[in-house]
Formats: sequence, structure tokens, C-alpha cells
Amino acid sequence: MKWDDIRRSEYTGANRCWPCTSVNLGLVGLVALWLYRRDRRVGALAAAAIGVAAVAVRGYVVPYTPQFAPRLVETLPLPGDPFGKGPERDIPESASLTGTDLDGTAVLQELAAAGAIEADGDLIRPTAAVDREWRGQMDRLAAEPLAALARDAAETVPTMDELDTHVDENGEWLVVDGGLVARPVVVAELAAYLALAGTVEDQQVRLAGARAFRMFLDSCPDCGTELVESSAVSCCGGYTDPQTKPEDVLVCPSCEQRLFTIPT
Repeated sequence: MKWDDIRRSEYTGANRCWPCTSVNLGLVGLVALWLYRRDRRVGALAAAAIGVAAVAVRGYVVPYTPQFAPRLVETLPLPGDPFGKGPERDIPESASLTGTDLDGTAVLQELAAAGAIEADGDLIRPTAAVDREWRGQMDRLAAEPLAALARDAAETVPTMDELDTHVDENGEWLVVDGGLVARPVVVAELAAYLALAGTVEDQQVRLAGARAFRMFLDSCPDCGTELVESSAVSCCGGYTDPQTKPEDVLVCPSCEQRLFTIPT
């Protein structure tokens, strides 16, 4: 058995849910105390050691903790927000610069037919020429101040007029149809829209393709930080339905922006 088979990264490290950890450590302590009071001191010590080790590497020791612990802790009179559901914990999903209702599979088929993407074994990727142009455009746009980026977007994308900008403690944004589009998303999608100009004629497909190109990102288009795969909520208390798991997402840990939601 490998270490990765034991460790549960989705419930440990930065993703650790402290309320669930506390519930499990409390239960481990109760079991150890019960054994100790029955003069089973070796058993109590073993139970405590094994339980604490399991919580350390797996996040919990009691099966189905992510399903029952949130309901249990929410009934307790704890101060503040024990699950960290506030905006400082969860990473919100950005709106898109190029919203479209086209089916994702159909868009990929159109991009492949146009020679913009190609198969690489079981994966798909942009063709070399399109990828080179896309990344070159991202480098150029990332160097622009927000106001210039807004002008570029308004002048380039035919469905847009003058765009407003918004800056807050969470970053820089463009206001598009009442939604906030994070700066890294703007850079990625606008660069993709420009890069697809030589291969895709249909404007709707080009717009949808620009949005889809975010799946090919491996680093933040704005700051260059390597993206990490994470969860849409950083605490298992963020969901309580045992039939539902949070979405997996690509996140820039420096900008704290979600770049792509991975389809399930």
C-alpha cells in the first residue's frame, strides 16, 4: 500500500476542516478514556495514538465524517463561522468575458474541425500555432493596466460596448452584464479570442472557444503562478449532502481566483 492510498489530501493540509477534525479528536479521546477507566491502559494509549495519527493523515477517523460532522457542529453554540463559509475561505467563481449558450461538446468539435485543437492520446490540446499565439497574447495583455485591458476587450469583442472596471480587496475585475469577470479570466479569454481569429470564422464558436480554452491553462495568465487543483469549497462543512461532492477547480493560489471548473 502506498502513502497516497492512505493520505486524503482533500481533507488535510490547506483543505482541513477544523470542526470535523475536532469532532474526530473528541471521539478518539472518549474511546481512549473509556478504555483507560477499565484499566486497559495499553489499549487506551494505542487507541489514542492510532486515532490521532489517522486524523493527521486522513482528516478524520470516523467513517462518513464529512456527511455528519457539519450537521453536528452546526447545532453547537460555537462563536463565529466554524466552517469558514465566508468569502475569505471559499473561492468564488468568476463570470465569463464571453458568455454563450453553445453546448461544450459541440464547441470542441467545431474547434477541432477548424484546426484549433487536436487530440493527444486521451487528451485534447491547442495546436502548436494556436497555442503559441494564445500564450503570446496572454503575455501582452497581462502587462496592461486594468483600464487598457477593458478598452481592448470592448474594442475586440463585438458583443461588448464600453466596460466598467472594479477593484476591491479580492482583485481587479471587469463588469460584464452585471457580473464580475476576474482579471486572469479576462486575460485568458481575450487572448484566446484573438488567437482563434485565424482558424475560427463563426463568432459564436469563437466566443465559446475562448471560454473553453481556460481548461488548457497550467499557470495563471496574469501573474504566472502555477495553478493548483482544488475544491470549490475549502472545508468539508461547505456541503452536507452525502450524494454531492464539491466541484474540482483550477485555482491560482497567488491571485486566489478560480480559472476553470473541471467537469465531473
